[in-house]
Amino acid sequence: MNNNEQLNLLKIFFLISGILNILFAVSWIFYTIIGGLITCGIGCLFGAFPVISIIACVMDFIVYNKLNRLDRTGTYSSLQFAAVFDIITILTGNVASMIFGIVALVFMNNEEVKKFMVDKGIY
Repeated sequence: MNNNEQLNLLKIFFLISGILNILFAVSWIFYTIIGGLITCGIGCLFGAFPVISIIACVMDFIVYNKLNRLDRTGTYSSLQFAAVFDIITILTGNVASMIFGIVALVFMNNEEVKKFMVDKGIY
């Protein structure tokens, strides 16, 4: 698989992960509100889970946009941050995003991909 194909695959992974994170954030918000009402406020402790999903979602869409254009510096660090946050989403039950984050980190550690990004000026 060449570098462009790997970056296109990463772009698809981040798009799917962003959509999944939106769905998980909405579900956790709904669960937090209903759980908080039913348990007289104790269920509101789950309010941190939607925040994790929302941050991961925003980062996924930022990285997707950067991978679409391939003209912005700092793309590699944004990719790394988004991949780590996708791995953290396992706390919310989002297994698919965790797998996408691990695969993204593996692709990003490929020396050819790093060299391609340096040559493009987006490292």
